[in-house]
Amino acid sequence: MRTAEVHYGDNGHVDLAVPKGTKLEELTKLQSMVIKQINPRGCQACLSGVHFNIREKLEEVIKVDLDKMAVIKDIAATHR
Repeated sequence: MRTAEVHYGDNGHVDLAVPKGTKLEELTKLQSMVIKQINPRGCQACLSGVHFNIREKLEEVIKVDLDKMAVIKDIAATHR
């Protein structure tokens, strides 16, 4: 299953992380779906200021436990 990560911040920016090889056609459909989730009744004028940052997902190399400031070992070992 291919998945995209969608993050919406207080600053009105939407960050989309999509798998490598995602086509522009898929991005436009995703953008439309995301806008409907953010503001289902919004008019074009209301949504014209929404900024989309689109990037390809990076492979997870390591995860860090922020409380301990340590690498989570089981994740790092699976990507070697």
